[in-house]
Amino acid sequence: MANAQTEHSKALRAKTANERNKRLREAGLVKAITLQLPTETAEEFNAILKELGNSRTESVKTLCEFYRLHS
Repeated sequence: MANAQTEHSKALRAKTANERNKRLREAGLVKAITLQLPTETAEEFNAILKELGNSRTESVKTLCEFYRLHS
């Protein structure tokens, strides 16, 4: 069954996701990071993600793995 697209349903899904993320952060299972990048760099990063079909999380993990293999 597809997700309902009413404003109420969207808000409820966002609330549920925020609560889950908060619990994960409090449990020390995830950390939130914020990056400020030059526009050109951010656009290039987003273009690469689109080409690969990866999420930002997957891509950061891949960058870390690449660094460890090549350093």
